[in-house]
Amino acid sequence: MLATLLRFGITVAAIPLCARFMDGVHMINQDNALILGLVLAILYTLLRPFLRFVLKLPNFCTLGLVYVILDAMLVNWVPKLVRNSVRIDSFLWALAVSLVINVLRMAVDMFMDKDKDRDRN
Repeated sequence: MLATLLRFGITVAAIPLCARFMDGVHMINQDNALILGLVLAILYTLLRPFLRFVLKLPNFCTLGLVYVILDAMLVNWVPKLVRNSVRIDSFLWALAVSLVINVLRMAVDMFMDKDKDRDRN
């Protein structure tokens, strides 16, 4: 449960942080950027597992490339839902944002797994 909340929080905070540090991601309004992060976190929590299930076979055939493109498409699509939040210059910048989000989420998973192993011993 804690890992899910941490991944959720990282996804919310990642959009404004990427807008601050990446040249191709521009924050128009900080409040709307946080709302955008919230919408993206909800989509990552609810819609992404379903899409990953549906795309499991094509992902296997492309050695994981489909999941990377799926995440970049979500990051590229969500700013169109929340107006005046963030402008992403190109699909490659959306890909960079999705990679940052996934690396941070993976770090949380690795950290939480270490805590579980430590608790078992």
